[in-house]
Amino acid sequence: MPSSSRATTRILGSRTDRVGVVAGVAAVAAGFGMTLTGTAEPVAQRPDQVAAFMRVKLTHSQDVLEGLAIEDFDLIDKGAQQLSLTSEDASWQVLQTEDYARQSAEFRRSCDRLRKAAKAKNLDGAALAWMEVTMKCVQCHKYVRDREDDTEDR
Repeated sequence: MPSSSRATTRILGSRTDRVGVVAGVAAVAAGFGMTLTGTAEPVAQRPDQVAAFMRVKLTHSQDVLEGLAIEDFDLIDKGAQQLSLTSEDASWQVLQTEDYARQSAEFRRSCDRLRKAAKAKNLDGAALAWMEVTMKCVQCHKYVRDREDDTEDR
């Protein structure tokens, strides 16, 4: 029976291959209109900064998903911790609103629940917490896009 890491490499490819995939996803995500300043500045003016930050976030997310797939609780914990820390970075603060701050805090709490499940070696709990983290991401990205659409309409 192959080791988990070998099986994962066969399924997901090498880390270098995965970074290439992450970079492609980051480019698509950057096209959704994220800015770093919270202004109505179009992404086209800052694609390198946005793509680089998105790539970091996606790499940590990939660690969580890989950890869930191969039941590697340390990898789940590490990815969740890095996501939580990333959410405190200045590049994360794309808007300066109470709603955005609240959503960021909720995201960190979801990451904390994910870490707690990983430390308890509770795969089902970790999977459920990961779904919650993912929903927080989707909700926040939607919020940012909607705010930018509102700003562009003025």
